[in-house]
Amino acid sequence: MHIYSKKHLIVFGKLVSLMLVCNLFTLPIFAQVENLSKLPDLTMDINKAKEYKPILMPEDYPEELASFFDSSISSRSFLVVDVDTGRILAQKDANIPYPIASITKILTAYLTYQAIESGKLELSSEIEAPSELTQVLSDNPELTSTPLIAGEKYSVDDLLHSLIIKSGNDAASLLMRAVYGSELAATQAMTDQLHQWGFNDFKFYTTSGVPNEYIPEDWRVSGSTASNENTMSAQDLALMTKYIIEKYPQILEISSTINYTFKEGTDYEQILYTPNPLLPGQALGREGINGLKAGLTDAAGDSFIATGEEGGRDIIALSMGNFIQEDGNYSSSYDQLTLILDALAEYPDLYQNENLPLNQITQSKVEEKLNEASTDSDEENNSETIQEETTLENRRDNPITNFIKRLFDNFR
Repeated sequence: MHIYSKKHLIVFGKLVSLMLVCNLFTLPIFAQVENLSKLPDLTMDINKAKEYKPILMPEDYPEELASFFDSSISSRSFLVVDVDTGRILAQKDANIPYPIASITKILTAYLTYQAIESGKLELSSEIEAPSELTQVLSDNPELTSTPLIAGEKYSVDDLLHSLIIKSGNDAASLLMRAVYGSELAATQAMTDQLHQWGFNDFKFYTTSGVPNEYIPEDWRVSGSTASNENTMSAQDLALMTKYIIEKYPQILEISSTINYTFKEGTDYEQILYTPNPLLPGQALGREGINGLKAGLTDAAGDSFIATGEEGGRDIIALSMGNFIQEDGNYSSSYDQLTLILDALAEYPDLYQNENLPLNQITQSKVEEKLNEASTDSDEENNSETIQEETTLENRRDNPITNFIKRLFDNFR
């Protein structure tokens, strides 16, 4: 026999109410993008895309440019934004969250520089690598690592270079542990920072972007599974990147470095070489490109976010989800961005088109439905106000929106 307290009954009531609201607004439950292989399950992508309203380019958008992107770009998602105007110059499914892999590390770098600014760390500070970290991240040949040696000390400056240039998962975790004490606390700090900026339609599980399956269960976010990994939309990534490089442009000094001597003058000295062929002087070099970060997992595919100047304009460009195709063909994120940016170069004045959509934070589905309900209710109340020649001090003060607000306040 179960005895239910008043608290249990209240919680049960809240859950029943939430289920009723979800049915009322037909809110789908959105699962993580899981189990994507190098040969992606396109059905999963199509179904996920249906859950999001497409970003519509204006009617006067160059038809030849749109046709080229449709026929020649195989990236699952891509985006190019003019930084000064915030206008989207090119995109495909840019508002749909997908796995981002090691692109995560630019936020890791941001929080590290924030810790330096607050005096918690210095670039010269040395951090000892614990064996529990090196055994999981440094010694696993499936993961990109510095690699770090257990018991050895590393400067914050060296770790930042490993983080950005070599994409060291071990460097990411060590930096965040030094600031927050643990992988879990650091992951929560990353989530909190994103919420502070206004982002909601994302999932973060690790400080480096490595999938959960590679870390111990006691490192994992509560309720997460082995198949979970960090996800975010191209739109949100571009905005996040803008905030990061505006606050700490020194990240671009690292990402534009062609080679760097790590642990110089020690037995562990090594040369880190940039993997970015888009930097000037490299294989696909473009004058003005100065960053930024690549990412690769089975679910994320090959992805890259580029920053810099194109045609005298500051841009942020992403190519996400590039996979080996069924016919064996493969085009890297760098190749895809080259095609996209070369095509846009034929339209140097496109950024002036005021009809282009603006790059804005991706709304979560709950927010979107609630906003729609609130807007509909506002319009209905406004109509009644006009007919009755009365005024309402608060047009959002109505039974539906108040009920929803009270309900979701209980779950914060």
